[in-house]
Formats: sequence, C-alpha cells, structure tokens
Amino acid sequence: MSAPQKPSLSKKLLLFIVIGLVTLVLYLYYFVGTSNIADVIRRADLLTYASAFVAFILGVVFSSLTWRSLLKNLAVKVNMRRVFTFMWVGMFFDATVPEPGWSGDISKAYMLAKTSDEDTGKIVASVVSQKIIGMAVTVLDLVLGFILLARNYLLAQGILIFVGGVLAMTVCSLAVVWYVSTRPKVTSKFLDWLIKAAVFLRGGRWDPTEFRGGAQQFLSEFHQGIRTLGKQPRALIKPTLLSLTSWVFDVSVVFLVFASLGYAIPFDKVLIIYALTGSLQIIGISFVGFTEIIVSGAYTVLGVPAALSLSVTLLTRVVTLWFKLVVSYFAFQWAGVKILAGNKRPDSVKRQAF
Repeated sequence: MSAPQKPSLSKKLLLFIVIGLVTLVLYLYYFVGTSNIADVIRRADLLTYASAFVAFILGVVFSSLTWRSLLKNLAVKVNMRRVFTFMWVGMFFDATVPEPGWSGDISKAYMLAKTSDEDTGKIVASVVSQKIIGMAVTVLDLVLGFILLARNYLLAQGILIFVGGVLAMTVCSLAVVWYVSTRPKVTSKFLDWLIKAAVFLRGGRWDPTEFRGGAQQFLSEFHQGIRTLGKQPRALIKPTLLSLTSWVFDVSVVFLVFASLGYAIPFDKVLIIYALTGSLQIIGISFVGFTEIIVSGAYTVLGVPAALSLSVTLLTRVVTLWFKLVVSYFAFQWAGVKILAGNKRPDSVKRQAF
C-alpha cells in the first residue's frame, strides 16, 4: 500500500497570500514610508515584545479549554492534547481560507470526528456553541468600543457609519447562527434544498436516500447537543469565563506590542480596534494585506502617528498571523498525516461518519 501523501497548501491559497502581501507592501511604501517604519521597529524592547507571544499562546490555551469544557458538558471524552492540537489546525484554516470565519471551526470538528469514536453531531454542537460564545463576546466588545468611540473622539460621520455597519453585520451573523442552531425545522429545510439542488445538478442520476438518512441523523445529534447545552445554563458559566480569559490575553497582545515600542495606548482605542478586527473576521472580510491596512488606518484616525500605527500593526500580525500560521501549519501537517494514515485512537466507544 502506498504511503499517504502529506496535506499541503494549495497554489490558490499561496497566491491569495502573496497578493495580500504585495498590496500591503505597496501601501507601506507609498503611504507610510519604509524608513519611518524601520526607525520605529528598531526601538522595540525585545523582552516586552516576546511577552506578546506568550500572551497569544495563553489565549490559545484558554480557547482550547473553552472547547474542552463544552465537549465535557456533552459527555464527549477527549484529552487536552488532542483539543489543543486541533485548535491550532482550525487556526491554520482561519488564517488561510478567505470565507465567513467557519473554515477553522469545520476543520477542527472534522479532525476530532475522524480521530475519535464520538458522535459527530455532539462535536459540531460544541464547536458551534463556542462560536456563539466568541461572537457574543466580540459583539459586546464592539458595542462598548463603539460607545467609547462616539463619546471620546470627534470623528467623521462616515467612520461612525462604517463601525456601526460592521457592528450591525456582526449582530446579524450572531443572530443567524443562533437561530439556525436552535431550529431543527430550519436546518431540515436547508437539507431538503441542498438535496434538490444536488439531484438537479446531477440530472436525476443520484439517489439521495442514503445521504439523507445520514444527514438527518447528524442533524438530530447536533440539535440534541445544542438543547443539552441550553438546558444547563450553569454549565455554560465555566466555558464563558474561559472564553473571556482567552479574550483578555488576546487583547493584551496589542498592549504589549505598544509597550514594546514605548507608547502607552489608551484602553478604549485598543478595545475598538480589536473588536473591529474580530468583527471583520466573523463576517469573512479579514485577510492578509486588507486587515493590516484597515487596522493601521484606524489607529491613525484615532490619533496614533502613522508610522507607529503600521509598526504596531505589523508587529502584532507577526504574533497573531505569521507565528500562528507557522505553528498551526505544523499542527495541520501532523494531524493530517495521522488521519490519512488511518491512525485513529478513540477516546470513547461510538463513532458516526462526518
């Protein structure tokens, strides 16, 4: 039997990243100036900057603990090492796939389902629940940041409209996810539409009976998992607190980067920019190049010098994107090879096809 091939980045993804980087370089060269950026970065305190990496890793740890807590509430037995690994795998897809923020969640659920004997519906229910908690935290962050932005700064109406629009789209995204997750009839209709479309595209040459049965069983397990979590509000306190702790460490990365450059940034500015970045990722318009331009531009609008704004943005993205991309890529390779090699080490006794 031939050895399994290692999973790898597609050429399209690499091209997408390169285009984003070229856009960012052009923006840096023509609008800020490379010499200004170099002067600011040279003054960075390396020890303080290194602590930003530690804060980022701790954020991932507490995010993993959030997921594991939700899995435990659903009686899904899985060790922390596996949860931590698949959390990194999900982050790899989040960083590379341009879509509305679900590629990472789908991939980590898929990996866990493939390497355990647990119900896939319960696993997906835990992932979606973590997504809802994270989106709720982002919405609260953005609301508070928007209030502080409107009260403390005299900004152009267009900027307030932009932030308000992002807030509205984020709230709508949260509402849609919650509604679909708690309405079995809605997901059943989506399944019917999907099957009808597939039958039409295949010219009626496909019998969907087997697929429909498996999908209905999966949806039944998923909604049962969501109902189980909904009936245990006290059990949700722990994962919510863990998620908030992860958020605190994520926000502290920005403070530490500013501190490494000798600049004391007000809390409200970091809050609104962090919330804006998270919201852009939720609605699927956060990608390499574009995010850096938006974030650095937002700092500049809030009174941070242009060279410092882009310096902070670039150094922050080294932590939250490039460091994440390198570590998560190795996690993706390791986990992918395990799956392709068929090395399944079950944590429990029941497995459903994903």
